Amino acid sequence: MLIKFALSLFFLLLPSCDDPTSSSEDLMQKLYVCDEGSDRVIIFDATSDNLSQIKTIDINFADNDDLETPHYIAIDQSSGYWFVTAKGSGFVGMFDLNTDTLIDTFNLGPMSMPAFIGVDENNKNIYISRGAMMGGDDHLYVLNYSSGLLEDAGLLDFTSVVPSFNQVHALSIDYPTIRGTSLIAASYSQDLFAFMSLENDVFTPSIYPLELESEGGAESNRIRPLTVTQKDDFIFFSCHGSNSNNIPGHIQSWSLTTANQLDTLQLSFSSKPWHIIPSPNSNEIFTVLKGTQGMLQEGDVYSEAGLSCLSYDENGNLTEKWRNTSSDFNMLHGIAISSDGSRAYVSSMGSGSVLVFDTSSGDLLNTIDGVGMYNQDSEQSGKTLSGLAITQ
Repeated sequence: MLIKFALSLFFLLLPSCDDPTSSSEDLMQKLYVCDEGSDRVIIFDATSDNLSQIKTIDINFADNDDLETPHYIAIDQSSGYWFVTAKGSGFVGMFDLNTDTLIDTFNLGPMSMPAFIGVDENNKNIYISRGAMMGGDDHLYVLNYSSGLLEDAGLLDFTSVVPSFNQVHALSIDYPTIRGTSLIAASYSQDLFAFMSLENDVFTPSIYPLELESEGGAESNRIRPLTVTQKDDFIFFSCHGSNSNNIPGHIQSWSLTTANQLDTLQLSFSSKPWHIIPSPNSNEIFTVLKGTQGMLQEGDVYSEAGLSCLSYDENGNLTEKWRNTSSDFNMLHGIAISSDGSRAYVSSMGSGSVLVFDTSSGDLLNTIDGVGMYNQDSEQSGKTLSGLAITQ
């Protein structure tokens, strides 16, 4: 009788498969979206395509009325932190990933205009680049968070290797790669990129030219690499190109092993490739197409704005799998991919919407309107949603 009672108690204490609380906590993916127009980060539950809103966080790191302009979010899930750059105020914020409460801020300076963040989870460092159109920084800011707070770890200066390496914007950190933890950064103005391994105490970057076969010669600011990502020991650059030099927007693939260029996939002069990201579980990359602004009677439109899916083979050769463009897409900007690789979330700077795409077909599954809010008192009132990040 005692054994039968103990067994009954054991099964009663087992967690139920129908328990909605434990199920939702286990399955929930949180999608973080920067709203530049109203100094907010909006957090969504991405377990369904409806993207129900969980929380809104006001960004006021500088503690004044100036526009902060939260621009980009990066996550260190293993340590339980997420980070956001405030391009307008020069601050970086560090938040608890579970509670989404502010832990610490760091002021890089009023003219720093921080943009991208690369996270080195092994050494607990974040690397921060400046906005591509915002001037000629020739370094990355480095902050260490091993203490649980943001601490100054110096600058990563590329001019010691190539004096002209400036306007550093594109930034990617990946691991494990054939070179351990690898950092890639590119100069938007000089068509150069830097590679370095973060495994050693002494960081020595190697600099390589970004080239494209063309009759235009090798002068700089023709390729205009805006963003970069890494996957499977390949490097992928999203490049604006240059109309005056007859170079359309395009994607380049490079070998991380040999630092040789492998392939180029040309898009168009009006596509303006923007943020780029790899699939977590397939040999595909996705690039947002900002498009080129035009005018219709009813207002601004962006021709060839949309999303493109590219596959790559074992040699780094690129093939476009699908492309979804529409005149309804308005100044598309950031992108995040779900952990199972089935969904792509894209932000619109023009309309303040979040778009949900099926990554296998390119179909638009949902548009969440009214996410971004304009700050009517700001000179930058036309800017709304920018960077996105999602928990994995």
